[in-house]
Amino acid sequence: MRGRHSHESLIKGLIDYFTQRHIEVYYANYQGYKKPIAVKRHAPDMLCMDSKTGMAYIAEAKLCSELTDQITKEQFEDFPKRIMKNGKSSGKYTQFYIAVPLECESKIHEVFRQWDIPWRDNIQILGFK
Repeated sequence: MRGRHSHESLIKGLIDYFTQRHIEVYYANYQGYKKPIAVKRHAPDMLCMDSKTGMAYIAEAKLCSELTDQITKEQFEDFPKRIMKNGKSSGKYTQFYIAVPLECESKIHEVFRQWDIPWRDNIQILGFK
């Protein structure tokens, strides 16, 4: 069924995903959380931290219709490039998670190619039903 996702439902899916993996959600564009701070040009939908590894996670929720927006391009350019500056994961790229409805999960790689944005190992796609 197409079009049944909202931006909010994708963020809730991300919150559940990280919480189940014992990764603490510090900021989220969701009720009950503080709003995320800007990372370069834009604030992501979520900022999380794994207290065991010290790894930071940046997460962004996108509806299929948002994949060609200029803001999406800028977020996809900026967010995966962040490098941890201290702690146990110092020197490593932060983890960047992209949450999308399942029906457009396969389009993410194509979007990166169209915009000539390099794909990195620290990028993960989560497709939600």
